[in-house]
Amino acid sequence: MIIIYDFDGTLTPYSLPQYEILKKCGYDDKKMMQRIEKEINNKNATGLYDAYYKCYIDILSENQIKMTKDNICLGVDKVQLNNGVNEYFRTFQSSKTGIKHYIITAGIKDYVNETSTSEFVDGIYGVTFNKENGIYKSIDFLLTDEKKIDIIKKIQNENNGIHQVIYFGDGLTDIFAFKYVHSIGGKNVFVLSNKKSMFNYKKLNAEGIIDECFEADFGLDSKISKYIKSEIVEEKGISR
Repeated sequence: MIIIYDFDGTLTPYSLPQYEILKKCGYDDKKMMQRIEKEINNKNATGLYDAYYKCYIDILSENQIKMTKDNICLGVDKVQLNNGVNEYFRTFQSSKTGIKHYIITAGIKDYVNETSTSEFVDGIYGVTFNKENGIYKSIDFLLTDEKKIDIIKKIQNENNGIHQVIYFGDGLTDIFAFKYVHSIGGKNVFVLSNKKSMFNYKKLNAEGIIDECFEADFGLDSKISKYIKSEIVEEKGISR
């Protein structure tokens, strides 16, 4: 079995990455989104993610901050996770259950790699940069909503084409991943974190692509943990 997780909004309580380096430059979520929308409206970017990282790079440049790994990963030790996330991964780690866990994020891969969760998963896929002498330059790989499908297929191929896939997501940005996993007979879990996510859940559920919906609680006695336990039992039953 393969379980794939979105990161921000699914494993964390916030839907946008909370990059400390941007806060240091005076940008909270609201101010960042205003700048991103301006980039899109002025046709300086091809889409949301292109605009986000164009703004990210420009903001650091304007503030004369070098794009080193230390600066990119500033504040990673302060990343908040939803209740029980690491305890959950520790309980269901690959060596104990045979389940492979992967994170797919539109955030920066190197940043997520530095979080406490990284040691419990089998792979992390995210945005990467070209680097020169330790300095991050241009975007190497931009992981968009649509490209999540390519990553899921890559993970499947790395695991002998397995179709027993469960995908965890929290919003409309996961729609392409949800649709693909549904199309191969996998299962989709929507993680609820706020009133807006309930609206998004209802919209996606109307498409018939969501199998389960749970509150953002990964504790050992949570509905999410109990669900995974039942999936393990079912998989073992099928394998016999």
